[in-house]
Amino acid sequence: MSTTKVPVRCRLKELLNERGLTQMDLVRQLGLSPTTVGKLYNNKSGMIAFETIDKLCDFFEIGIKELLIKERKGQSN
Repeated sequence: MSTTKVPVRCRLKELLNERGLTQMDLVRQLGLSPTTVGKLYNNKSGMIAFETIDKLCDFFEIGIKELLIKERKGQSN
């Protein structure tokens, strides 16, 4: 398994904070596993299922570009 950092960042932490929600709120409401939500929240996931992307975009009423951000070389948040 590669340890190379993937240049795509999930904005889950920001989206939850903006709405005053917790990771567990998302787990309960969407039926996602706590592990999946935690990895996305902390940007530790190397991949994300299309079904998960779809659920998150629908839940937050946003598009994919508002959920996932591709970082350019030298850029980091």
